[in-house]
Amino acid sequence: RYSGVKFKTLHKISNLIGERQYRAAARLIDQTLITEPGVNWRRDLNKLSVFLRDPARKTFSPILAQGNGKLPFLAFSVLPGVTCPGAGDCLDWCYSFKAWRYPASFARQAQNTVLIQSKPARIFDAFDKYNTGEPVTFRLYVDGDFDSVETVNRWFNFLAANPWLIAYGYSKSFNQLLLAIDAPKNYIFNISGGH
Repeated sequence: RYSGVKFKTLHKISNLIGERQYRAAARLIDQTLITEPGVNWRRDLNKLSVFLRDPARKTFSPILAQGNGKLPFLAFSVLPGVTCPGAGDCLDWCYSFKAWRYPASFARQAQNTVLIQSKPARIFDAFDKYNTGEPVTFRLYVDGDFDSVETVNRWFNFLAANPWLIAYGYSKSFNQLLLAIDAPKNYIFNISGGH
């Protein structure tokens, strides 16, 4: 158990979101909340359930993370596994699942996965407040990965149009990257192991 919510249940919710079955994911959350004793899990999963029923509503969690002492930069994450078409045995040891110990982390990853699937412009709009004219270091996908060629192209077009972002990331979405448009000059990526 991670703070009262079974890891297996989080995987089921994640898989439903990955399949764009938002209402089914919301129903599973609601069933889970009936017996969930953790106050933070109840709070964050309830917010996620409401959002999944209407992804056009206001987001309940910041889309971008502003960093911390360990990772002092702007960052974006989605659910691991369901957004990682290039993953292989790395799913057995993926550090991103450890973030699921924290309800706010799981809920933000889930929210962002829904947004990248259905409302990507809302993600790109979230960058506006960080554009001060100075370069900003941005890590694309601390958790999760490019889920499709379409997503790679959206990000690459956005980054090319916003050279103030100095972006980097790690990816196992090898096929998606090979089929995408050329990476913009302000994005550096590393192909990581385990694909």
